[in-house]
Amino acid sequence: MQARTLVIGAAVIDIIVNIDRLPKTGDDIYGELEEVLVGGCGYNVQRLLTQAAVAHDFFCPIGEGPYADIIRNQFQKEAIQILVEDERMDNGWNIAFVEADGERTFLSVPGVETHWQADWQAYIPQVVYDYIYLSGYELEGESGWVILDWVTQMPDATIIFDPSPRADFLNRELLQQIYALSPIIHANQAELFALSQQDTYDAAVNDLYSYTQNDIITTMGGQGARYYDGVTMTEVPAEASQVVDTIGAGDAHTAGFIIGKSRGLSSLAATKLGNQVAGQVVAQRGASLAQLHLNE
Repeated sequence: MQARTLVIGAAVIDIIVNIDRLPKTGDDIYGELEEVLVGGCGYNVQRLLTQAAVAHDFFCPIGEGPYADIIRNQFQKEAIQILVEDERMDNGWNIAFVEADGERTFLSVPGVETHWQADWQAYIPQVVYDYIYLSGYELEGESGWVILDWVTQMPDATIIFDPSPRADFLNRELLQQIYALSPIIHANQAELFALSQQDTYDAAVNDLYSYTQNDIITTMGGQGARYYDGVTMTEVPAEASQVVDTIGAGDAHTAGFIIGKSRGLSSLAATKLGNQVAGQVVAQRGASLAQLHLNE
């Protein structure tokens, strides 16, 4: 039987704006509106899992308001099961500024997806999960403690922890309790430094491994990724691709890794698959692929 993953994450509205460069304080620059669409790390990951026919459930709150309505309609269009709705507030949105070299910068306005409620646990499907995807975006503030309580009650599932660019803002005690659950950490280099607060990459990886005792995958942009098993650091070269923009690149790599693990691949082989999926995403606009091609 194929492994099943619980994706705990968010869906938000992405407003993508193309600019030559980020403005300095006091600047007044023009931008070109590229697209307005549904995004969010959890949404991006689950969409790729769906395309790869990986068994999963997407636990994502949908609120009440104009942004929530757009997201709800998109879920219905894609036949994504809506597991939890909460009318106390709208979903969040963000502006993604994409510079001429493809690099992106986000300005986010949070919504219901940053206010997780303990009583939502009743809506988590009562099935056995092999993997749980966790993003740092959902672990800030009181929400982190709510979600930690849930995942602690699922000890048979392996957590795949993506700390997100918000890693610096996560509670240190909360992180220690997550590490105690022995997650696989999947992060970029800056996020690893934020988690470990060490000065060098090797020190950061060894520090985190000492807590988790599980694999650590570091995405390295155009260089590919690194896989560390506690003994050996393995360089995993990137797939050759022409970068159009990097929106969703990290999510794509995480999704590729989960796809590989769900199919019984080793963490090293799953990291290679992550490179492959990320290479396809950065070669086109936005985080969504019209079609996913996998060569395992």
